[in-house]
Amino acid sequence: MAWTKIALILSLTIFIAFSAAIQDDNESDQSKSLMNFLRHFNRNRHHVTNPEGKQKARDFIKKTFKDLGLITWSEQFKPDFPQYAAGFNIIGMLSGTLAGSSNDRPFLIGAHYDTMRTTAHGANDNGSGVAAMLQVAKQMATNFQNRARSFSVLFVAFDFEEWEDCSDTTNYPKCACGEIDCGSRAFVANFTRFYNGSLKSNGKLQGAIIMDTVMNYNNTPNSQILPPSTEKLLPEVYGQIKADGFRGDFLAVAGRLVDDAALMNAFWYHYGRVKSALGDKTSMYPVNLPFHDQPDKLPAYLYNAFGDFLRSDHVPFWNNDPSMSAIFLSDTADHRSYMVSCYHQDCDNINRVTSKMLQFLQKTSDSIVAVANDVTKLSCPQSGTIIHSYSDTSVSGDTGMKAWKVALLSVGIFILGMLISAVAVVFYHRWKKQHGPLITGDRPQSSANL
Repeated sequence: MAWTKIALILSLTIFIAFSAAIQDDNESDQSKSLMNFLRHFNRNRHHVTNPEGKQKARDFIKKTFKDLGLITWSEQFKPDFPQYAAGFNIIGMLSGTLAGSSNDRPFLIGAHYDTMRTTAHGANDNGSGVAAMLQVAKQMATNFQNRARSFSVLFVAFDFEEWEDCSDTTNYPKCACGEIDCGSRAFVANFTRFYNGSLKSNGKLQGAIIMDTVMNYNNTPNSQILPPSTEKLLPEVYGQIKADGFRGDFLAVAGRLVDDAALMNAFWYHYGRVKSALGDKTSMYPVNLPFHDQPDKLPAYLYNAFGDFLRSDHVPFWNNDPSMSAIFLSDTADHRSYMVSCYHQDCDNINRVTSKMLQFLQKTSDSIVAVANDVTKLSCPQSGTIIHSYSDTSVSGDTGMKAWKVALLSVGIFILGMLISAVAVVFYHRWKKQHGPLITGDRPQSSANL
């Protein structure tokens, strides 16, 4: 009975030690945090059908930025028809050591927060993009607050990405944005006109990651459809998706073949290294668009052919003169599973969200953290050494196993060894009691003695 109690106590001690040691690994699951952000973007956010909901979204974004210690401001702009509404882009800046100087090279992470008037919730389009952006801001501002970075990070929530046919006053009364990307067009114009805008910095933007509808994950066969032009214009991508059974289990990352190659390569590298609860059941497909410079310069037939990759807030960065690097992240929106019928409709709501979708979203947000730490030159802990390109994919504040975890694991292993030894002694004594000693007199027993 005494040995049973001792064994029970030792087993409990080992369990506590190992549980504490792996606690940090469990805390790396950001699904709860992402869901908490997402709940604030499960209502209509249109200036006509729900101006209060849109204002609440703005206020929450601004409060989140401020609570994280970011330098926060909003930029008011005039959309195409300003008599019906004003637009507001919300910006939060995580300052680098070179902020405010011409040597700063800000890096931008953005997503639009508005919805169509027909969308009752807009959880995936584009609550998912805003939730991921806020999660990235949270991790970068809290997990790395004691580590310097050379360049600043801009988090931008764009207004009026969605557009309507303003000539159709019957269906779209008080239409304010008559052409896609009113908010990001205004932001790029303000930012590049002075190359300081409201940033009070002469530093030039080194690149942008834009997210739009990034949460939908479905790994069942034939859950993914593709635009008709994909097979002809992007045969390699089409072939990979076809070989995978047309499963909607991937993140599409679009960029221009040459202009955005460096940023595309950085994202591809880090996405492949960041761990996910989905394991190998998700991937990213780089969509290298075979054109250079501004899309607006393309012939109409080519622009229309690539239209599905030119429908979000990255395009104004591309169309700027000089053109700026930006990549576009998407789950392909209305080309995957339930979003085929729920795109811009009531059924794009939070009730559709699954644990796998949140894990898929976290894979994206964790990858963006790693890319942003890379390109903004985050310093290594204590040493102050600058991380070189592609060298750090960590998304937590510290790298390697913490000292207290090593100590707990060591204690656990030591106690486990003691427990095994104790059990062995108990069993030996029981065996000896039943079978007698292995030694008879002064000589070992043998078959001749039996």
